[in-house]
Amino acid sequence: MMAPINNILIVDDIQSNLILLDKILSDEGYNVISVTNGEDAIRYANEKEVDLVLLDIMMPKKDGFTVFEEMKSKEKTASIPVIFITVINNDSDTLKAFEMGAVDYITKPFTPTELRIRIRTQIALVNARKYGNESRSFTSADKENDNQLSDLKNKLKQIKTQVLDLQNAKFNTSEKETLKTINIEAIEILQLIQNLSK
Repeated sequence: MMAPINNILIVDDIQSNLILLDKILSDEGYNVISVTNGEDAIRYANEKEVDLVLLDIMMPKKDGFTVFEEMKSKEKTASIPVIFITVINNDSDTLKAFEMGAVDYITKPFTPTELRIRIRTQIALVNARKYGNESRSFTSADKENDNQLSDLKNKLKQIKTQVLDLQNAKFNTSEKETLKTINIEAIEILQLIQNLSK
């Protein structure tokens, strides 16, 4: 059986970014579609089969968060995984992206290797959902796995809550940065679990 060719939609208003991303991902064997604004991104995602969206945050007219919200509100595009790719590198936007349901958040400048690894991870999850369930029936082992994922998800939520509670305590700058990192990593793991549970 031939490996599937996945469609990746890139949304960025800067042409040089589109060219770079297109080159990296095309070399990996993906079918790449590039658009320069949110309206075209929403229209294309509704009309075509899209497996993954790379979405810039800072764009004219509709920023990436607005585009993402619109995609999540439509049945056809609600389940398409989205990776934000942006020059914005602050905790509030990172947390907002993951809380909205983004599967990853990549800051520019990035290395091609980093991008490839992150894309491969998300595409593997997409293909597992699309093709992995075709020849298997639900078993007691599946139920046990679901229970374990649910337990892990609940524990991570507790960690996230505890970290947020600690952020108002008196820590030095380094300790506060560590807490923020732990919180972001917990959110990332939660998102991965949610993706695997779909």
